[in-house]
Amino acid sequence: MHELDAKPQIDLTARGPVSTPKETGTCAEWILYFEKQYANAKVYNAFSVEELYMRAWGQLNQFADDWELTIRGIYDIQVVLYLTQLCDALADAKSGMYDFFYNAGYFFSKITKHSQGQLTTVLRSIDMEHAQERYSEHLKELAGYVAVQVSKESREARGKWFEISKLLWSGLLYEKELIADELVRLRKIAGDGGRSQTERETAVMALAHFDMLSGEDENAWDRVLTGTEVIEPGDWFGYLRTFVKEGQRDRLLKWLRWLGPAIRKEVTYEAAEYFDLWEEAAAGIGIDEEYRRAMVEQLPGSYRHYARFLLGKEEYRAWADLMLCLSISPLDIDSNQLKMVEKADVHALLPLYHYAIDEILQVKNRESYKQGVKLLKKLAAAYKKLKQTPRFEAYLVQLIKQYSRYRAFQEELRKGKLLL
Repeated sequence: MHELDAKPQIDLTARGPVSTPKETGTCAEWILYFEKQYANAKVYNAFSVEELYMRAWGQLNQFADDWELTIRGIYDIQVVLYLTQLCDALADAKSGMYDFFYNAGYFFSKITKHSQGQLTTVLRSIDMEHAQERYSEHLKELAGYVAVQVSKESREARGKWFEISKLLWSGLLYEKELIADELVRLRKIAGDGGRSQTERETAVMALAHFDMLSGEDENAWDRVLTGTEVIEPGDWFGYLRTFVKEGQRDRLLKWLRWLGPAIRKEVTYEAAEYFDLWEEAAAGIGIDEEYRRAMVEQLPGSYRHYARFLLGKEEYRAWADLMLCLSISPLDIDSNQLKMVEKADVHALLPLYHYAIDEILQVKNRESYKQGVKLLKKLAAAYKKLKQTPRFEAYLVQLIKQYSRYRAFQEELRKGKLLL
């Protein structure tokens, strides 16, 4: 472990008897007790890990029932951090056992949900100013503990501890001296060529988090562009959702523009949430054309949002053109959208139905014929509404002739009462 990641090691044998956690104790002293109780716990499957977590939480939590509220909150945070680390260690020890990880996702998701809920509850209720003034040493210990856990995460797994770190640094740990020390530590890691790419990129992302907290978005962009290999849009959506909650629409818009190129590389994977945020940014501020351009550039990933947009603008022919361009069958289109277009401009549906019928009949099997007949009935209804039934009948006659040798199609037409 690098010096910058190091924390004092706890010797379970050198201090004699270990007392239960005290209000006047340090985080290290609390952890000493936690280790004595649970470090050698035996587990056999993921269920038993979750069971251990919940049992330990109840046992450890009760020690602080009568403590002053601020130190109680800090203690609860340390309990959550320790138990999260313990569960990680227990899982790592079983990493080669298939039976252990069978259905493990369910139980570990329950652990993560509980730990996140407890951290969020404490951070909402704790007097942060009082904690920073009176319990600065405890906060240093928390910062060091989290830093060690973050350093263990791989690039692919970066998430849980990194998110915990961001959560703590966004409030409880956001104190002048602590920040100064953390920035020095992170800058050294980010600039250390002897570190792995994962370590350096994690430090860069952490530095960008501090840029975000201070409103220095351009610094964050420059840092990420020069210090990471790939921009992952999902790393930033949490910030953008915060901008929505806080009404920072201009800032949200700037970030959406900056993330556009990264979204284009992923096409559909991140597009749904990206355009959910775009809808928030564009609402009521007169940037519809920029929003439209963004969606057009991101097709096909943006097609659901773009379809809603076009319908909202009553651009029914453009909506139908979009469905045709993307080869989306009416059978796969939201029925409410079809009904809306049918009511407003049924003529726009004709090319859509004709194209879909031609495509699906070319598959030439029983199921495709069933689907084709279903579409033909919809097309018949559209022509009837336009009072152009003879045109549909002429088309149907031509279709029957074209597929006269396909008995299954003829049978499905009879079942659908389109052929006598």
